[in-house]
Amino acid sequence: MGIIRTAIAFLLAAVAAVAASSAFYTQQVIAKQAAIGAVYTPGQQAATYIDNLRGLALDGAPSFGMIAAIALAIGFAVAFVVKRILRPLAPVAYPIAGAAALAGVIHLINNVMFGGGTGAIGGARDAYGLALQGVAGGLGGLVFALLRPSN
Repeated sequence: MGIIRTAIAFLLAAVAAVAASSAFYTQQVIAKQAAIGAVYTPGQQAATYIDNLRGLALDGAPSFGMIAAIALAIGFAVAFVVKRILRPLAPVAYPIAGAAALAGVIHLINNVMFGGGTGAIGGARDAYGLALQGVAGGLGGLVFALLRPSN
């Protein structure tokens, strides 16, 4: 039963992280366009978010959603070990791991896969956008920490 609950917790954590990542990505891009005079109605903002969520989560091979899930799995596995060694870290291990995983994978995508320069993830081209992506990963880690079976 524990492995099923862990799998469900992980799936929900990945969904939460990708949904938040897409929301932050969308708002970063819309804010930058608004700074140069573009105007979005609330309906257009919602439609843009839904399109971005679908595109980031599912489109491409591999999709950003799949890459983020793999990064979270690696981060959570490391956190599982580290929190047993550094006991004071245990309550925040998964949110920290999620934040590091998502920010780290975006950094790798931008600098390794695309050779640096202009970021491939438009909403994370600056430090603030990258930090927001870390917050999205941290949210996924929090979801995992709250829903996983306790040891």
